[in-house]
Parts: sequence; C-alpha cells; structure tokens
Amino acid sequence: MTQLVELNQEKHANLKVKKNSALHIAKSQHAINLRVVELSKAACNFPLFFTRVDETGDLALSAMTSFEPGTNLFVQKGQWLSTYLPSTMQTFPLFLMQKEGGEKNYTLGIEESNSAFSETEGEALFDEKGAASIYLSQMKAILEANISDIVHSFQFLNTVNEYSLLKALDLKVHYAYGQINVLKGLYTIDEDKLRDLPKEDFLNLNEKGYLPPIYSMLSSLYQLNALIRMHNNVEHSSKIAQVKMEVSKDST
Repeated sequence: MTQLVELNQEKHANLKVKKNSALHIAKSQHAINLRVVELSKAACNFPLFFTRVDETGDLALSAMTSFEPGTNLFVQKGQWLSTYLPSTMQTFPLFLMQKEGGEKNYTLGIEESNSAFSETEGEALFDEKGAASIYLSQMKAILEANISDIVHSFQFLNTVNEYSLLKALDLKVHYAYGQINVLKGLYTIDEDKLRDLPKEDFLNLNEKGYLPPIYSMLSSLYQLNALIRMHNNVEHSSKIAQVKMEVSKDST
C-alpha cells in the first residue's frame, strides 16, 4: 500500500516530476481506478467493473486495460492510445491525503520514493522562492475539485451495494493455443435485480443521478471485444480466441 507524506515546500523544494511519469506507472496496470463522474466517457474506451481494494475490501470503480496483470494495452511505445485519460493519471504522482485531526481537511501527498520524482529533470513543484509552481498549482486545483467526485463515488458505491445490485463475474480468457486463464474479483450490475427493484428504490437511483453511470457500466462490457482486438494486434502476444463472461460461483 502506498505510504504518503505531506508535500512540504522546504523538504521537497527541489523535487521535480518526470515527463510522462503517469505512463510509466500505467503501463503495468491492467486496471485503473475511476470516479463515478468519469464512467460515461470511460465506457466508450474500456470495459468497466466494480472491484474490491485488496487492503480494505472496499468497493472501487475500475477500467480494465488488459487481460493480463502487469500489462496495459493502452500504453504502446510511450503513447497513451485511449481518447480518455482517467483523472488519476492526470495528477499522478500527486495525491490528496487527509490531514491529521480532521476528516474534511485535505492536503497534497506524495510517495517520496516514487521513481516519478527527480531533482534534475521534469516539472518543478516549487519555484526559486519556495512558492508553488504553475504546474503544482494546476495539479492542486484538479485534485481539490476531485474531492466532491470522491464523495459522490463513495455514495454511489454504497447505494449500489445497499440495493444488492452487484453480480460477481469470472472472465474466462481462452487463448488460441488452448490455455484458459480466469480473471476473478470483478463485479457488474445485476440487470435482473435492477429491473425488479421496488419502484421507490428505482426512483431514488434516478433522483440521485445514478442510473446513467449504472447503464454506462453495463454498456461498457461490449468494450471487451475491442480489448481482445487490441491484445491480438500486439506483436509476440499469445492470441486470444474468445473471452467468456460467467457468473462467479464464489460468494460476493
């Protein structure tokens, strides 16, 4: 789990962020976290799933970028191939973190040992006088704007879970040479349960604006076909014959 420390203008005065640092970390991520406000745009590019955070078991929203852990089909030859760039990539390697003594007090945090930082190259975080650089000010503005998106996402996930709308899935990846890999830990919306919701609950989802992201997640599953094509277009990759989506036999 990433250990963040508060960004300090004295301690970190000489830190710079290397160019394309987000791509360097993203190229090994087969899933990227999203906020609920991103789902409609992300659904046009990625298959979207609910997942669970390893350390806590909390629900999260994720864009699948590859069928194989440690790889990302949307990063090729140092270029980002998707038309949409997730917000977590826009601000990496800067994060929001809570200040001690207040749940609503946030500050900027960094992982000091992250290879994205340098003292000799990249975008400076502070100027010669110790003031925030233009780059840092821009990143701070984006991150602070994301606070409401984080809260909205938390509320959306809680409501979907409360209404028992999650369905656990297994993705069975069939390779052309015969091997089958099974991807677990994925969830989508259970359409039957959504259809059978009491009218009051369905109206509540609509009033909160949760129906559009729900339908975006469902429609995004068709992007699995595009992801197969991307995988098969990569040289030296083991070709995928098909991907079957099945209801998991494991408990949710």
